[in-house]
Amino acid sequence: MNVAIAVSWWVLALVVVDFVSGLVHWAEDTFFDVSTPIVGPWIVAPNVLHHRDAAAFVKRGWFASNWDLTLAGVLIVLVAWACHALSGPVVLLAVVGAHANQIHKWCHAPASAPMLVKLLWKSGLLQRPAHHGGHHSGEKNTRYCVVTPFVNPVLDRLGFWRGLERVLVPLFGAPRREDLVKYRWYRP
Repeated sequence: MNVAIAVSWWVLALVVVDFVSGLVHWAEDTFFDVSTPIVGPWIVAPNVLHHRDAAAFVKRGWFASNWDLTLAGVLIVLVAWACHALSGPVVLLAVVGAHANQIHKWCHAPASAPMLVKLLWKSGLLQRPAHHGGHHSGEKNTRYCVVTPFVNPVLDRLGFWRGLERVLVPLFGAPRREDLVKYRWYRP
């Protein structure tokens, strides 16, 4: 395999994990509330608190913030291994995905970030605190992806999240997105 193709697979792994982090973040902000069975108390309640107080989840330990994503990462590696598809990009996707919440936490507590994270911020490969801060300003309905600085600008410029809402909100409702009433197409 030539170098360009190999690098493309690594970049694709980062883009995929960042997109998935944004999709999950957007879905929990849009479709679930604290009374939703299972995900309400487990995922939504801490997220609601985090949006009210952006630093709230920094107080939670590593295990409390990352156990579920770590489990998903282990499952991805095991499935890839069982399917004889385990590769560097798959491991990168699993490891970065398992730490998406931690990457997010470091954006809220930059002083606690390890030197490697600070170097990745400086290199521009990892989302910086200022970039993520845009999600916590205004209506909190942009910059859902929490890993890189590359995916959010594209999705936000395309109106991806609003387009997804135009399709899915009429079907499923949106208990967490009161700001949707500002859009003419939305009829609660």
